[in-house]
Amino acid sequence: MPEAAAQPELPAPVRGFLDRSDGSLLLGPEAAPGRYPRVVASFRDRAALRASDTPVGIRSETIGIFLASAAGAPTLVPKPEWPAMRGMRARASAGGWMTVLRFTRPLDVSLVLAELGRQSVWSDRVGNGGLRVWRGRGKPATSVQPDVVAHPPPIAAESCEVTGRSAMAIADLTGPLALGPFDERVLNPIGFLPSSTEPVIDLASLELGEGPTEALVSVLRARAGVTVSSWDAASTRTVAGLAMAGVPVTGRPTAAAAELLGADVAEALAQSVELGDELAREEHSIVLRRAALDTFSSYAWRRGVGACAGVSVSVHPAVSIVLATRRPEQLDFALQQVARQRGVDSLELVLAPHGFQVDAGRAVELLGDEVALQVVGQPETTIFGDVLAAAARAAGGDVVLKMDDDDWYAPDVVADLLRARAYSGAELVGMPAEFHYLAPRDLTVRRGHPTELYARFVAGGTMMVDRDLLREVGGFRAVRKYVDAQLLAGVFAAGASVYRTHGLGYVLRRNASGHTWEVDMDYLLDPTRVAATWPGLTPSRLLELR
Repeated sequence: MPEAAAQPELPAPVRGFLDRSDGSLLLGPEAAPGRYPRVVASFRDRAALRASDTPVGIRSETIGIFLASAAGAPTLVPKPEWPAMRGMRARASAGGWMTVLRFTRPLDVSLVLAELGRQSVWSDRVGNGGLRVWRGRGKPATSVQPDVVAHPPPIAAESCEVTGRSAMAIADLTGPLALGPFDERVLNPIGFLPSSTEPVIDLASLELGEGPTEALVSVLRARAGVTVSSWDAASTRTVAGLAMAGVPVTGRPTAAAAELLGADVAEALAQSVELGDELAREEHSIVLRRAALDTFSSYAWRRGVGACAGVSVSVHPAVSIVLATRRPEQLDFALQQVARQRGVDSLELVLAPHGFQVDAGRAVELLGDEVALQVVGQPETTIFGDVLAAAARAAGGDVVLKMDDDDWYAPDVVADLLRARAYSGAELVGMPAEFHYLAPRDLTVRRGHPTELYARFVAGGTMMVDRDLLREVGGFRAVRKYVDAQLLAGVFAAGASVYRTHGLGYVLRRNASGHTWEVDMDYLLDPTRVAATWPGLTPSRLLELR
């Protein structure tokens, strides 16, 4: 077949697929619209599949997809408006994965590839934040012009009477916007290893190819870190993706590289860090990944491009913190933990005093101008679950975050949970109770929980859940204790997922009594459960207590 003969470098499964029928098509940007007996597309990995620029109008009943590098085969649940799927076969081949889909009638291949990309990650919420980007060729099938185009002529040269402006060309972007975006659903900290088993490696010794891939990230997970001794276009692009994935990268960028990476990422890279120290290594990874996600992720890129194009773009959801307390003496401390949160577009506190009155003026003074306040008080006789349920019903945010009144929260806790929600796709995200402060013994304990993974449990004082899901599972249950465990059980029963991000910005205070989860201090000091101890209150530097 001509396509296979003309391109002998094609992977064997792709050549075999093309050879099975005359007139089969190898998908490419110049492929002509029409109906074909078989169509096959080949991609480097999931990120390339999700970013594919697929021409519209190419239709087939039999569609093949080859991923050269992937942990597993791409699979698909067809959309209800499509023709029925009559078969799907996936197999490992040539070091990658080949999937063949067969439908009862021809279907536009661009629709299938777009849906495959969405379903290649968990619970992909497809949204553009308000920025309309046209990556196809020619004019989109709408009278309303997009905001940004990948291929300037003929769209960019025309002004649209509906929007009142001409479209912006991606080729005109500069700085970090020109380097990104990177797909945070593929390049992210999921799978970060807090302990390294292999030494630091120089980026120059690696085969970079077309830039950062999830395969490269997987190879580097066990490394203590990556140093960058020389900078060019390929290394700069690779560093941006590795930083988003949480790989501990260090190096002082050149002026040209720093311009592309942005000030925050360049500054984080240049910091001196002892990568042999596990805690310092993880702290560096977190600082670097924050900067990279806020610079190169798809949502950060949309916000930056929107600012250039004059389009208002929504990035993160509005957050409502629900905080129930029956201890007036803890109120000022708890309000201060909320007030120090930063990097959040919209933040509301729903304060639920349990059995006492709150001085709203004093609360507003402590919270400052950046946090809206609602007070939803309850009588002392109201059970704890109902106190939280009433506060959650009053919440106006898109997501609800439960915080406790006596724990310490770093200034980036809310922002970190939002980042984890964005790259994991999980409907509930939280942190582990990684650090405990045992007040009766004036001792800080690190427990060594695994992090950056989909999990069955997160600390109750860090649970951020989609408000719609909270409503669907019946909200916080009317129970006196185990409120957190009951919510997690409801989330899993609904088929949703829970993700646990890092725990370095949260310290759980353990007093002698007064907790809904009562546990003996000796249990928390059991050597099988303890990774490290320090005298006094000694948290990670990310808590920023000083």
